[in-house]
Amino acid sequence: MDQASSLFVRPDRRRPDAIALPTVVIRFAVAPRTTLSWRAPRDAEVRAHGAPLWITRPPSVDDYWVQPGDVLRVARGERIWLSADDDRPAEASITIAYVPGGDRLRRALAQARRLLVGRWRTREARE
Repeated sequence: MDQASSLFVRPDRRRPDAIALPTVVIRFAVAPRTTLSWRAPRDAEVRAHGAPLWITRPPSVDDYWVQPGDVLRVARGERIWLSADDDRPAEASITIAYVPGGDRLRRALAQARRLLVGRWRTREARE
């Protein structure tokens, strides 16, 4: 991993010794007096641009007012509700790590194979 392709090398701002994955940035507008819901498929960052965003995380009783330029980190699997905090539309962006589509299936098959091989070995050890 020390010889990573220069195409994907981007220093991780949280840890100076790590290399971050490529990212996907989704930009969208939130219309005034509307609420959007989103569930994070992976850890993500939500940013406000232009106008404040009102964000609610259902298990929490706290609301977040994300000002333009602020970042709110969202954990994998967490659902958030976004709304414009002003009479004008708010622009937002969500940044998540890029994961190639075929890797998910490949990882699931590899994990199933490890589980089956592990059971087979324990059965042989008992006999």
